[in-house]
Amino acid sequence: MFDIHSHIIYHIDDGSRDIEESVKLIRSAVEQGATDIIATPHYYVECPTDPNRIREKLSEIEEAVKEAGIVVRLYTGNEVLYFDSMTERMEKGDILTLAGSRYTLIEFYPLESYKTILKCVRNVRTAGFLPIIAHAERFKGLRENGLEEVMSLGAYIQISTEPIGKTGFGSLFDGETKFVRDALRNGQAHFLGTDMHRADSRPPVISSAVSWIRKNLDEDYRDAILYRNAKLIPQDEEIDL
Repeated sequence: MFDIHSHIIYHIDDGSRDIEESVKLIRSAVEQGATDIIATPHYYVECPTDPNRIREKLSEIEEAVKEAGIVVRLYTGNEVLYFDSMTERMEKGDILTLAGSRYTLIEFYPLESYKTILKCVRNVRTAGFLPIIAHAERFKGLRENGLEEVMSLGAYIQISTEPIGKTGFGSLFDGETKFVRDALRNGQAHFLGTDMHRADSRPPVISSAVSWIRKNLDEDYRDAILYRNAKLIPQDEEIDL
């Protein structure tokens, strides 16, 4: 699996607390089938992250992972909480796109208006970037209005792995699980992300998601959602919507 959403860089945001934890998170993800991971520390307008610091720390993590014998490809990025002038900062290079491509990972407040989400997609597309909505299952506006309109405007959809493979009676009433499974069944998800943060809080959950995907989706779409779509990001190739 190609994981496009993670918080594996230590001392940047609310993710990994040290380099040892970064390695532990990556090892767990790889053991569950991850081959590629994009590090996407949070970027807030009132608390911006330094792109050079992100690159330096990821380089340190890459060396530690190599020394630990873990085989994985790592890339830089940001998860941006949308604000009106974000495209200007992206053009200046203050915000990291995914793997140096035009793709950018964008989140919103959970109760953000649907109108603002649509506005964001239009603005980012007009600026020449490719918007990916992070963990789309979390936003009330999308749960109530669906994904067709945002996709028609040029948005790509990333869903989280953790709710996909949930089991037990409770999963039948889990709104996020229903949303992500419906998105997958309808072919409306383009990318997967673990959104892993820490070993003891929001660790990577991949195996159960992959198991559900393999049992419930056709082979071509399985390949697209698990790897084929995401591998086009480092190549900066646009996926057909």
